[in-house]
Amino acid sequence: MAYLDTYLNTIIERGNVELAESIRKTAEDVGNANIKNFSYVTHEIGLLFGNVQSGKTGQMFGIMSKATDLGFYAFVLLTTDNIVLQQQTLDRVKADLKGYCICGENDSGLFIENGLKDPAIIVLKKNSRVLKLWANVFNTTGFMKGNPLFIIDDEADAASLNTLVNKNRQSSINKYLDSIRNSAMSSLYLQVTGTPQAIILQTKASGWHPLFTHYFKPGRGYLGGDFFFPKGQKPECVTYVDELEKPERSVVLRHILVSAQMLTSGSTVSNCLIHPSVRQSAHDSYANKIKAEIAWCRENADGEFTSELQKMYRDIHPAKSELKPFADVLAYAKGLITGTSIKVLVMNGRSDTDSDDYAEGCNFIIGGNTLGR
Repeated sequence: MAYLDTYLNTIIERGNVELAESIRKTAEDVGNANIKNFSYVTHEIGLLFGNVQSGKTGQMFGIMSKATDLGFYAFVLLTTDNIVLQQQTLDRVKADLKGYCICGENDSGLFIENGLKDPAIIVLKKNSRVLKLWANVFNTTGFMKGNPLFIIDDEADAASLNTLVNKNRQSSINKYLDSIRNSAMSSLYLQVTGTPQAIILQTKASGWHPLFTHYFKPGRGYLGGDFFFPKGQKPECVTYVDELEKPERSVVLRHILVSAQMLTSGSTVSNCLIHPSVRQSAHDSYANKIKAEIAWCRENADGEFTSELQKMYRDIHPAKSELKPFADVLAYAKGLITGTSIKVLVMNGRSDTDSDDYAEGCNFIIGGNTLGR
């Protein structure tokens, strides 16, 4: 089975030919330069980095697929210590990569039963309890004694490095990562991040300095720091909420308007993200404010709601769909506020919101660090 071609065909079938070509280039470049000639007797570290939010996950999956074609059959994919992110990553691996035995944190039995008959991908949080469990699995089963291990560390500058080095001690996560890596005959550890400074500054003696680096360029439609924070004036599409008289109402009206345009143009989902603070009390407060503004829209559907929406309508310029007539947008927007299809979701360590909750419709999602990830 040609794993890279299979993955790229999945991307192409979803209509993203340019992304597939970008992933192919990264996978072939890294594969030919750094994986094809791997000795299978050493433990090596490399670094993959790109711009923040420029599609690193797809590039990672491409490299994993290429590595499988070149003989690696065991992969550990590390995420930050976040339940939602780990589950999202696991779901995405299952949706995107075919022909693998895919294991979550509690699937050690599945991994052992498979016995590397099919290539295995294990998706783990960088959590000391989880890593200790899997270090024991690798060291006691013996599967890796004669096989190479490929570790992909997403956000590798977060928690993986030895945070106690200045105290002449080893942090727990760093220790268990060492144990997992050393359980194999050989390993290739790929550090992945959009902020590689801490990794590059590691000494060679630390054992965590990359032996090779690869930078991939963002796609043509990428909007990053240079766009949102230019040297001159801010982009027209950016509004500072502290300049608005009623910021929550403006956000609600704008999102309902944009959702009506998108959902009448064939999109299935339109999400508004609100990141007010890391404090959970602030999340609840903002959820109540958003619900109150939605109620205001409902109560004023034929009055101020319509007039305010019409003012905002003049300033929207959709790039991926044709602008719908205001009458159509208004009719859909009124349907949103009078029905039950608008959801206000809180996403933090206390909530049980998952990706299915905001996979379709018009949603307001409020949270802190969990939302940021």
